Amino acid sequence: MTDTAPTSDHYLGLAGARPMPTAATLTTQRLLDTATKHHAMVCIHGDVGLGKTFAVRVNLRDHEPEGVLWLEFRRGAGVPALCDALFRALKVDGDPPSRPRDYDSLLLEALAARPYLMVCDEAQGLAVNALEYLRQLWNNDRTQIGIAFIGGENTKQRINSRPALSSRILSWQQYQPLTTEEVETIIPNYHPLWKDLPPEDLHWVDAAICHGNFRNWAKVTFHLQEVLESPRAPDRVDRDLVRSILSDLDTTYRS
Repeated sequence: MTDTAPTSDHYLGLAGARPMPTAATLTTQRLLDTATKHHAMVCIHGDVGLGKTFAVRVNLRDHEPEGVLWLEFRRGAGVPALCDALFRALKVDGDPPSRPRDYDSLLLEALAARPYLMVCDEAQGLAVNALEYLRQLWNNDRTQIGIAFIGGENTKQRINSRPALSSRILSWQQYQPLTTEEVETIIPNYHPLWKDLPPEDLHWVDAAICHGNFRNWAKVTFHLQEVLESPRAPDRVDRDLVRSILSDLDTTYRS
């Protein structure tokens, strides 16, 4: 993972946040490189907020932009939605066809022009026929496509329900919450607000609120920044300050 990322990559554009290399993000980088170089299919899945899409975006900064097709899907996206997304990502000349079957030759011609890495974000939203269509595009002798499926916890189950596709996935990666050791070593470098907090307090915040989830850490950090920018703000972060913002996170929290 590269050392920098635009603020917009972070949740709510969190100022001061840094992209942190973890064992998971380094694995993601290796999988993306493999998918690109060998035109393989890989799947990166896991619960929400663990940093899957963020890691892919940051790692792809070193790739040639014209060779990356970034597709994001809503739930139930079928072949027409997939074809339209591909048509636009490939910047095919002219208007999109009115009939789904008329996309086939146009997409194959565009995909045959050069190698591509196709990133399918929110892949759990793809309908079965769309998954099969992607397999057929990948399997076509005219194309040189690497595909990275990124999605929530049921992404692997959906792909596994299509044996012809599942058997062609070269590597699977499941994102997990940060371990206690990772919280202690990563979070103080993730954002300056946490750099002086004792390890036992970091573990308390994680156990009480964040649960190893990067997006939860970003939410807590955001609310703390708001407090620290207010008049009569305390000069440091401690457990009491974290307790004071619990209701901002969720009114059901009790300090």
